[in-house]
Amino acid sequence: MLARFRPLIDTLLLSRNSFRVSRTILRVAVLALAFAAGNADAEPAESVRSLETLFQAQELTVLADVKHGVRERIEFFSSKALFEAMKRANVRHVAIEMPRVLGRQAMGIETEADVDAFAQDVIRSGRWHFVDPDHPDEIAEATQERVATALGRQVLLAKTLGINPIFYDFNNPLGGFTTYNDPVYRCIAELSGVTWVRYGLDGKITKAERDAAIMRERFSHDDELAEYIEQNVRANGGGKIVLIPGYAHAALPGGIADRLAQRLQTKATIVAVFRDEIEDKGFHDFLWQQARLLSIDLSRPPHFYYSIATDTLREDNAPGRYVILDASASRTTPAVCHQLAHID
Repeated sequence: MLARFRPLIDTLLLSRNSFRVSRTILRVAVLALAFAAGNADAEPAESVRSLETLFQAQELTVLADVKHGVRERIEFFSSKALFEAMKRANVRHVAIEMPRVLGRQAMGIETEADVDAFAQDVIRSGRWHFVDPDHPDEIAEATQERVATALGRQVLLAKTLGINPIFYDFNNPLGGFTTYNDPVYRCIAELSGVTWVRYGLDGKITKAERDAAIMRERFSHDDELAEYIEQNVRANGGGKIVLIPGYAHAALPGGIADRLAQRLQTKATIVAVFRDEIEDKGFHDFLWQQARLLSIDLSRPPHFYYSIATDTLREDNAPGRYVILDASASRTTPAVCHQLAHID
């Protein structure tokens, strides 16, 4: 992965500050190293043979990203090995959790040079912000380059191999919702400075409560995303599809995996995709934390677990341990929302 090149990248970044190295030269160097690392590690053994077998057997395979922004998973989801495995298994569509407006822009990509130009356009716009949760303090520009380049490469690979790319995510973090399903989110959406003053409301909504409400509201609109994907699949001849969402969207009852399976009248096979065995071993604890942080139900296990590092696929054989991951009953309502709800 990029770890082996980190000292050189750091040297380049320091050189930019000390000797005013051209930003263009720096970007080319960083991208060249990222591409070399991707070829060396993200596409090892030609192979994702274990996943290819699954693609061949299933109509709807869900590759669930267990933690957004991790560099090894970014490289894997944009790797030639993965897309060629889909092609060999006759996968017709790949649904990517990319904002639709970015997807439309990316469809002009025809070459690697176009991928770089697309990445630079995304960064210059200043509209999108990508974070590596395992390296939160690294140079932000490197993370932006990595994620935006990967998005562009997914499109290039899909188009080159004749797979229909579907970009299904909303164009902004809040989705532009016109209806609200989560009661706390509804409260936040209806609160304004005038409301606080007019009704003499007191108390506050913490950042953690607000962030959790936003995420629950997004999850509650997964059927809209599933409908968008279904329409695209049917308009492009149907056939096998690989869906790449965040893990919670795949695992939640009534989430995007359930909704899309219902709409396509098939079964969704959910695969939790890990960087390595270490991440795999810590997964249950991570879900326990997330379930309680967001007050959601993550008690349904995936059907399979996949390790990028070893290209191994294993079936879940202890689903009972997931029962404690239902934290939906622990949801609380801020006092100010109770006040607002009782206003005549």
